Amino acid sequence: MIDEKKYALQAKSIVKYYEDGNTRLDILKGIDLDVAQGEMVAIIGASGSGKSTLLHTLGLLDEPTSGEVLVNGTRTAGLSEKQRSQIRNQSLGFVYQFHHLLPEFSALDNVAMPLIVRRMDRGMARKMAEQVLAKVGLAERVTHKPSQLSGGERQRVALARALVANPVCVLADEPTGNLDRETAQNMFALLKSVNKEFNTAFVIVTHDPKLAELADRQLVMEKGLLDSKTDVPV
Repeated sequence: MIDEKKYALQAKSIVKYYEDGNTRLDILKGIDLDVAQGEMVAIIGASGSGKSTLLHTLGLLDEPTSGEVLVNGTRTAGLSEKQRSQIRNQSLGFVYQFHHLLPEFSALDNVAMPLIVRRMDRGMARKMAEQVLAKVGLAERVTHKPSQLSGGERQRVALARALVANPVCVLADEPTGNLDRETAQNMFALLKSVNKEFNTAFVIVTHDPKLAELADRQLVMEKGLLDSKTDVPV
């Protein structure tokens, strides 16, 4: 019997479709995916292929029509939204193309927020946030608000926020899509470094083949299905 606890994240026969009257729009058509602990997986594919829908489903932000997601061996089918939210907060991290930082808060307090939501002592939460910000090279920028940071720095704050609760897996949706080439390359290197140092699994949706090449595994999403080939246009 396979020990499912060795996987950070699993998708089992994930199907997602929407119905509008007599019309049915199939988005995911039976996705199976096992992401090992500490593994970095890149998913590439054309716009509209279902990449973001898959990421939202893996992140428990959206429920599949059928199939199931397991997070660190925990089955999530049939859980309440409160239970799903708790798993998201404790086991998953998220990084998006747009950083979604709170503009009125400093980098430090933005990163501490997931721990504060968890009702951790505020002083301890800020101490942990400061440590993670140092890991991503922002030790000197902790008091700055997002408007005082460059695009690359804001993305590093977003990455620190994703990591601060020590998740088993970080889900990243086009994390360099809003950055210039040089800044994106620096972000690539940081993602790989963090992946190794924290032993955190990453699932990265990207249009950028350079980022995909850094991953341990590259998968292509095409017409709602995942394939290991890499010869489709992205």
